[in-house]
Amino acid sequence: MRVSIGPIILLSLFMLTCNSSNDGDVLSKRSQLKDLAAIQKRGVLRILTENGAVSFYEYKDKFLGFEYDILDTFARSIGVELEVIMISDPEDFVKKLNNYEGDIIACNKPITMSDKELHAFSLPYNHSFQVLIQRDNPDSLIRDISELQNKTLHIRNKSAFAKRISHLEDEIGAKIRVKTLPNSPIAEDLIEKVSTGEIDYTIAMENTARIEQSCVSNIDISTLLSVRQNIAFGLRKSDILLKKKLDYFLDDFLYSQAYKVLRKKYFDYMEETNFFIRQKDTLVNEDIQLSDYDEMFKASALKRNWDWRFLASIAYQESRYNPNARGFGGAYGMMQFMPNTGPSFNVYPDSPPEIQIDAGMRYIDKLYNSWSNIESTEQRLKFTLASYNAGKGHVEDAVRLAEKNGYNPTIWDDNVELMIKLLSDPDYYRNQPVKYGAYRGPAKTYVKAIYSRYMTWRENE
Repeated sequence: MRVSIGPIILLSLFMLTCNSSNDGDVLSKRSQLKDLAAIQKRGVLRILTENGAVSFYEYKDKFLGFEYDILDTFARSIGVELEVIMISDPEDFVKKLNNYEGDIIACNKPITMSDKELHAFSLPYNHSFQVLIQRDNPDSLIRDISELQNKTLHIRNKSAFAKRISHLEDEIGAKIRVKTLPNSPIAEDLIEKVSTGEIDYTIAMENTARIEQSCVSNIDISTLLSVRQNIAFGLRKSDILLKKKLDYFLDDFLYSQAYKVLRKKYFDYMEETNFFIRQKDTLVNEDIQLSDYDEMFKASALKRNWDWRFLASIAYQESRYNPNARGFGGAYGMMQFMPNTGPSFNVYPDSPPEIQIDAGMRYIDKLYNSWSNIESTEQRLKFTLASYNAGKGHVEDAVRLAEKNGYNPTIWDDNVELMIKLLSDPDYYRNQPVKYGAYRGPAKTYVKAIYSRYMTWRENE
């Protein structure tokens, strides 16, 4: 028997089919909007990162970081802006990634089999080794990993280094003591504690350690604890289009001149910079002439009623009067301008010495004027020096910490200089009133060296 389907039933079936098809399209679009399309629609790529030397930090009022610069270039290539989400707990990287609170993990992350179970990886964009961090004492340096027996290694809480230590214990057949510190200090924080003698040993990736060694020269990083590991960005497994786009970008970018410049900016400058750092801080012909550029220092300082020896002391500290010097984060020239600051003072890497010096004088004058609330000329000069080295934002953080902790916020000596050292401690740089994150630079010794040299030159007049 034939069954006749009436027009109403046919219409209902047609609408049901269409709705079902539309629902599938909607679900498909929703699925896609969690991938590359969602990022491009909101116009922001969110990276999950930490306040570290390789990943992301602020220096001289500029956002920097090897990984940050790579992903900033990638973000611009897909027509979006980059947003930084700071992570302090290591477990939050994967948790926030898979909860769609961020799009890419950027934390100098080696590719491991266990992490591949949790998320996808981009193409590797770098490689590094795990290394032992110890103080540079020839009489007690560990070179054979078997000497780690019964030694105490401090690592970050829930750190991936814990697995490597477990493997080392198997390899040497002995126990290695492992300790953590509160508030999950990152590798850079622990390296500084090794340098100051608060702890004896820690582990870091060699690329991080190499950057830190340019700031704290009393550490040894040459004892390898692993094979070479590939470093990559972490992504959600479901974000297939984003991974494809990022891999395509990296495949081209890693062979570009821009990538070579980036590596030079963060890593390849160090041999020259360490030469400057490690030279004995002596005076050069102080009784007759300070440098070949004295007349340029005098001419520039005279225009703004400054003592030219103050300007010369800064140039000596920054570059040893080398107009072709290259420094950390792309800093260039005799006065070590950052790439984002130099152009605003009309100075570039190829500018002649007189332009470099005059730009430095104008920048110093601007910083000095910005501390008009400080009555003492001596203290104001020291705040100016600290701002030139660390960036005014970090010095302002130190001022706020001074106010909070009962120190005089208008006195550098034994007051604000003590607070700026606290900016390398996660107990402080991750909490209010700090706004600009960690600072691990040498502002305290920088100010002391330049100001004492300047006063010596004045007294020897």
